[in-house]
Amino acid sequence: MDILTLSQLAGVLSVLLPLVREVLQILVLLLPRSLIELLLFQFVYLPLALAAAYPIVIQYERGGWWKLLMPFTLVVALVDVWLNFTTFALYLWSAPGKKEITFSQHLERLVLNPGWRGLIARLVARYTNYFDPTPPHIPLP
Repeated sequence: MDILTLSQLAGVLSVLLPLVREVLQILVLLLPRSLIELLLFQFVYLPLALAAAYPIVIQYERGGWWKLLMPFTLVVALVDVWLNFTTFALYLWSAPGKKEITFSQHLERLVLNPGWRGLIARLVARYTNYFDPTPPHIPLP
């Protein structure tokens, strides 16, 4: 079922990407450069940095070099909470629940969703579980 859903998602993206490109070109012409840079930072660079930092942070949680990594891990944890309530909530069109402080906690609920949110959540969960396999960081259905 995921493969069929992935092909459907690819079809939707192939239709939406030209539209998104046009909208972005219009925004680049209309918005001040500093605002564009801020939006890129919030919606592209910061999420990519969090994804790149995850393998390092999870090693801290599993007992590796805690004294050296603790300051880095605290900053990444704050970024995780910030993105969970802002960017990721918009990306997945789903507000975090009362006890869903981090993005991982938010994903634990979303992996059970049968729609597109669940598909994306399961893809992200597979990434997190690759670096934290036992027990899985985010249990999959």
